[in-house]
Amino acid sequence: MKPPICAVCRRRRPKATVDRLVRFSDYEPLPPRMVGHPKGLHWFCSDHVEAAKALADKPWSEARALLRES
Repeated sequence: MKPPICAVCRRRRPKATVDRLVRFSDYEPLPPRMVGHPKGLHWFCSDHVEAAKALADKPWSEARALLRES
């Protein structure tokens, strides 16, 4: 699992909670017993999490571009 660093602004958030993880449409869970971070699952700070959730129906590459534009 990646550390809780916002995928938009790169700020660290010491109190990482599940509600700050957003699963995008290209999400792929890891195979059983594999260690790492799933594709399409990203952390966000409190400033960006709601905008990211609104774009969760898109693949991460498209959502990332839209989030960085705003």
